[in-house]
Amino acid sequence: MRTLTKHSTLSLAIALAFSTNSFANNNEIEEVTVVAKPTSYANSVIEQSMIEQQSSVSSVLSVIDNLPGISINEGDAFGGDDWSTTITMRGFSIDGNQQQLGMTVDGIPNGGSNYGGGAKANRYLDSENLATVEVGQGTSDIASASLEALGGTFNFVSKDPSLEKSTTFAYTNGDHDASRYYFKHETGTIFDNTQAYVSYSQTDTSRWIGDGSNGGKDNQHAEVKFVSNFDALTMTGRLSYDDVSETNYNSVSLEQFAQTPDWDQLTWNWTGTPHFDQMFAEGWGTLRENTLGYLKFEYAISPSSLLTVSPYYHKNSGRGDWIPPYLTSPVDENGNPTTEGGSNAGSYGFVDSDGNPLAPNPGCTQSLSWPWESGPGLNPACYSADATPVMSYRHTHYDKSRLGLTANYQLTLGMHDIEAGIWYEQSERDESRDWHKVIDARVYHHFDSTPYWTQYKNTFDTDTFKWYVQDSMALGDFTLNIGAKQYLVELQKYDHFNDITSDKVNSDSDVLFSAGVLYQLDSSTELFTSYSQNFAAIKDGVLERDSSTLTDIEPETAENIDFGVRYKADRLSLTATAYSIEFENRITFIAPGSDSSGIDYTIGTNGSYINVGGIESQGIELSASYMLTNEWNIYTSYTNNSSEYASDDPSSYANGELIDGAGPSFRSGDDVIDAPSDMFVLSTDYYSGDFRFGISAKYTGERLGAWTDEQTRARNEVDGYTVIDFNAGYYAEVNAGAFKSIDIAFAVTNVTDKQYLAGGTGNGSTYFIGAPRTAALTFTANF
Repeated sequence: MRTLTKHSTLSLAIALAFSTNSFANNNEIEEVTVVAKPTSYANSVIEQSMIEQQSSVSSVLSVIDNLPGISINEGDAFGGDDWSTTITMRGFSIDGNQQQLGMTVDGIPNGGSNYGGGAKANRYLDSENLATVEVGQGTSDIASASLEALGGTFNFVSKDPSLEKSTTFAYTNGDHDASRYYFKHETGTIFDNTQAYVSYSQTDTSRWIGDGSNGGKDNQHAEVKFVSNFDALTMTGRLSYDDVSETNYNSVSLEQFAQTPDWDQLTWNWTGTPHFDQMFAEGWGTLRENTLGYLKFEYAISPSSLLTVSPYYHKNSGRGDWIPPYLTSPVDENGNPTTEGGSNAGSYGFVDSDGNPLAPNPGCTQSLSWPWESGPGLNPACYSADATPVMSYRHTHYDKSRLGLTANYQLTLGMHDIEAGIWYEQSERDESRDWHKVIDARVYHHFDSTPYWTQYKNTFDTDTFKWYVQDSMALGDFTLNIGAKQYLVELQKYDHFNDITSDKVNSDSDVLFSAGVLYQLDSSTELFTSYSQNFAAIKDGVLERDSSTLTDIEPETAENIDFGVRYKADRLSLTATAYSIEFENRITFIAPGSDSSGIDYTIGTNGSYINVGGIESQGIELSASYMLTNEWNIYTSYTNNSSEYASDDPSSYANGELIDGAGPSFRSGDDVIDAPSDMFVLSTDYYSGDFRFGISAKYTGERLGAWTDEQTRARNEVDGYTVIDFNAGYYAEVNAGAFKSIDIAFAVTNVTDKQYLAGGTGNGSTYFIGAPRTAALTFTANF
């Protein structure tokens, strides 16, 4: 069996994994004390109560929302839509435009968190199989395998198999047609050295906005995990499979929210008018299939050295859907009709009985005003009564495969704890976009399975290599950490239609240094400070855009500094951290100009990415957990963050002056879009015998959005809000017949039914509506 010393980074996660159900068998909250590796940077680990606050239908992302510095927003209370999911921490974001935070599962890289080909932790891990989440705020763990870890990392740790044989069945029923079936079988110890489990879940929900044909989430998920011990070698294997179909939520402006705070502008009744039906909810879809498998070999070479090697493979496929209110006229470079590549020579919304495109009646200027101005070209009133409306069903196809390996070696030599490792990955991502004709737009959105135009088809190859080394030196009451790491990243694009392979783009980092000091003031208090240089490689998505000038784009970097104190007594735990971050070379997408105020469905590979300067952030993070009695605990956290742009937006300003035709944007010293300055959490949990309940409240302060006037520098402002959640449960040992125990869990999010705007889209103009009051009841039986 593997040797775990007091310095093992795995010790805390493993202890939590085996203690996650400790409340169920005792009249008191069980406290687990683990001596873990000295950590000189700000970090957090979720408490068991944070898992219990969420329904099992909810995604694993939601459990970290109460930790300091973090804000998680999903389209609904069940995490039913990746498109509307946003995560922020210390001014860094994961949203539709930005991926600035690293994410791993059991230390295995997730392959990116972006919508187009990425996959967040909820694609790999069911909530019932979650042991804990390790969060490195700002100054991330040097060994973390991620190309996006500018502002910190999240490592989602799966439970290890149990030593005891058992079978679990759970059923959840909730608001918005939520239902979930979950099955898990634990083998117990087999072959004298192995434990394993297999689990499966089926989850269905409806969009909370609207009624009838309103879409929702349909998700099948399976996991297999085993752990085998062979003297000094421990082998762990895990395989997860996730197949999901999600209907998206739409973001809205402040004006739209003020007018109808419970409607995201998507519809649920087919009208037969394409200009309206482009907003039909079921036409906005995300389909994804993810398979991730790894083997982890942990070999205790000696009592003081441990080698860990983890090969892995990930397959991601799927598509994103939209329903443009017209057909396109694709042509090649010579102006001849084509079905592959080329460009759109024009769009049309109506045809005659022979299928020929029609122009609006001469002199007709009428326009439909919702969801935006249609103009006469898409207004039925500008055509004869026998004109037939047409529309498209646009698919963007994503396919990605990753093969990689992480290796880590830990050695204790006297006062030195030395850690060194590598990460290597080969990734191939295909992306294509095709347009299908809706068979009869007057009836429904059923489409011809053969596309009439494949707009583009590209393959992106990414090779990643990272090395790192760190020495942690114990000098009496001081622990000094010194480390270095480097990323070597190479990108290449192949355009299938033009048979062009781009030059290889190197997105290598400099050697990145980190250092930290931890001082053990006394048996209960430690002080720490740290510095690190973090890095995010240029994403392959930059190569999608033909106008991007790659020689002018630099990878994003960040310098993070933490100062903090941790206090741990019998009943009280406190953590306080002050931080300062300088984020440089931020990359953003500049869309081409458009004559339409609506969605440009034909944007294709137009537009460009550019570096738009940096961001400077300072803040404090506080958290405390106090055991009032053996049954009653109180937890609180507070975050104050100030993030400012370090330079003017180069796409809007030149030499300090607004560029002709450009709109107002950020200037040096302006507060960053969508970064709340204050967040406050207060929660309490009570356990009495087999009964438990908890209440949690989180306040998110006001956020500033886009600029609305250059002269006054006026900006959109999003109000702050408070969301209160409640949970209760009852566990009972049964031991009757096949039953061993039962558990009933009830969870309600947003108890007061607060109406608010949650995560933004990154542009400061539109936001996703926060989920309403949502309740779910789960019954679990163990056999």
